Amino acid sequence: MKKIYVIHSKNEINMVKAFLDAQTKNPLLQVEIKEHKKNRSVAQNSLYWTWVTVISNEFGLLKEDVHYDLKKRILVYIYERDDEGYAAMIQAVRKVHTEGFKEDAQALADHIVKLTSTTNATTKQFTEYLQEIERDMQSKGIALPHPEDRYNIAMGIR
Repeated sequence: MKKIYVIHSKNEINMVKAFLDAQTKNPLLQVEIKEHKKNRSVAQNSLYWTWVTVISNEFGLLKEDVHYDLKKRILVYIYERDDEGYAAMIQAVRKVHTEGFKEDAQALADHIVKLTSTTNATTKQFTEYLQEIERDMQSKGIALPHPEDRYNIAMGIR
């Protein structure tokens, strides 16, 4: 059984208390309290795939290959900085590499990038990801579009 409550008010705290009080079989429970972070927004995802399409057309690549490349070059480092477990995994791959198992390390790294998902990014992380993509493309002389219906929302500009 897994229950997740996002608490916005005292009333919702009371709902959590009621849930805990209703546990009659005295189960061993683990309660974790952490700051709620919203995952990337629909506007961010839409802008991202618009940009991936532009980049893929510019370089003559498949969208999936552009997506993989951006995750590998940018998103992995954001997650590594922000997530202790993810960082430990990346460090383990680096250790395998430095111990001389370069092909194995590369295979592990490729697998990690494939499994790394943009859906796990918080809105803040995804904004940073989009900003880094835009900077990277500007350095290559590629202007990415700023659709009015998405750009300001995706970038947190009011």
